[in-house]
Amino acid sequence: MNLLLFRKITIVSSLTETELVSRLSEIVDLKKSSRFSFNYEDPTKLYVGQIESSRFKIYRIVKGTNSFRPIIQGNIIDNLSTRVIELKMRLHFIVVLFLLWLSGFIIYCIIKNSDSDYSELIFIGLVLGMTIFSLIRSATNQQKT
Repeated sequence: MNLLLFRKITIVSSLTETELVSRLSEIVDLKKSSRFSFNYEDPTKLYVGQIESSRFKIYRIVKGTNSFRPIIQGNIIDNLSTRVIELKMRLHFIVVLFLLWLSGFIIYCIIKNSDSDYSELIFIGLVLGMTIFSLIRSATNQQKT
């Protein structure tokens, strides 16, 4: 389950720290605007969040609603000739609580309905499966961008 809730990525770049922060600033909206938007006004901004010198915390701007988009925290580490960008992608705390509740509910239903019809369990299992698929797809999309 740890793979679904947390992902760590390391990127090595030859750009300077200033250039990296500048490029990041081009795609991150630093305003305190809504993270969910049906009609976001600036198509050049892909993320909303904070950038503070060599650290940043950003969220993907979503058209509509998607609670499973990861929170991306990054740190730019300056080595002698290269810069290392360490990214940590994790789920929002509320989403983690929802997944724990859903898993507990499935376990409860399995124990309660051990000798009866399994149609409810199949439905709940499908919901959990779609949730996990959405998590994996969202994290993979964030990693590509």
